Amino acid sequence: MEENLEIEFKILLDKKVYDQIINDYSIDTSYTQTNYYLMHPILSKLKYSLRIREKNNQYELTLKQPQTTGTLETNLIINKDTKDKILNNKLVHNKVFDLLTEYNLDSTMFNTNHSLKTLRKEINTRHGLICLDYNCYNNLEDYELEYEVIDYKQGKKAFLNFIKHYNLSYEHNCISKINRLINSLSK
Repeated sequence: MEENLEIEFKILLDKKVYDQIINDYSIDTSYTQTNYYLMHPILSKLKYSLRIREKNNQYELTLKQPQTTGTLETNLIINKDTKDKILNNKLVHNKVFDLLTEYNLDSTMFNTNHSLKTLRKEINTRHGLICLDYNCYNNLEDYELEYEVIDYKQGKKAFLNFIKHYNLSYEHNCISKINRLINSLSK
């Protein structure tokens, strides 16, 4: 199990700007990942999110918990059998689910019917990692820029400088992928 503090700046893009950034940086490599969201009202109330990410036939279970600055991510590599058990609401014991026992939650209690597929392209910079995401969920699609950084102040300055070149503005992070997916369910 691994824990890290995720600090990122995120905005939604239109397709034209998304394509322009890809062209400007000559990005020709990408990968696809699928997030399977494990939803429960208690997690929503706590503003936590829980997901399984599938990438290159590997699976990672992640619990995200908001912090004063950033998000605490608790990640655990799991195998396909464990992924399938979780998505079929079978009882699974591991260190991530152990963190949820204080809320009387276990792996059998989640709505597991929702996923989001992302085509991701990345740019490594001096201050962090820029991720350009094309997301598909519930017959919708969107484009997102995430700038993952280590230092909040330096990262924000670098992010603002980057988006300025594309006449983009930033006030706060766009809503998360899981919340965009949840919002799409009521449409």
